[in-house]
Amino acid sequence: MPIHQDMTVTITQPEARRGFLPRQNHTLDKRGQSTIEFLLTFIFVFSLIFMIFRIGVNLTNGFLVHYATFMASRTYLVIDNNSNSPSGGDQNARNRASIVFEKFPMKHTIPGWNSLIKINHPGSVPNALFTGAWSEYTENFGISDIVGGIKPMVLRSESFIGREPTRANCLQRVCRAMEEVGGDCSVHTTFFDNGC
Repeated sequence: MPIHQDMTVTITQPEARRGFLPRQNHTLDKRGQSTIEFLLTFIFVFSLIFMIFRIGVNLTNGFLVHYATFMASRTYLVIDNNSNSPSGGDQNARNRASIVFEKFPMKHTIPGWNSLIKINHPGSVPNALFTGAWSEYTENFGISDIVGGIKPMVLRSESFIGREPTRANCLQRVCRAMEEVGGDCSVHTTFFDNGC
């Protein structure tokens, strides 16, 4: 195939192909883009870190309140002042449980702390499973109205571990058992040890 001499090769320059659009330098328009990206990312990451820190503080305060409630309930469980009536030691146990609860530093760690320990004694609740101590307090959860909300949460810590029978209660039980088999309580005799 012979090459014709009248063939011409035309090479177009890129500017000619674009027509009327002038060539632009795009590097000048991106000044400050990295600053804006950094600020947006920094605000998001800082808010996330602050929210995680706030949740950690709330959890730590919750553990402290729950441990204080448990220790108060445990104190209420075992305190006995050798009263002659079965409910005679309940008030003393309540007072001692309050003293134990107040020894924990919730006033210093939880802003606006104003809660007291509340005791369910055996006669105050319909079910003996709910005998023990509980406490209710409020704490802010979120950092803003958007993230977590700014309304305070009402948190409740419960420790229902019961109450040991008092010595007077054990004496009544043993006397009742002795009377059922034909004896009386005038003689100090223990024929069955029920753990009292």
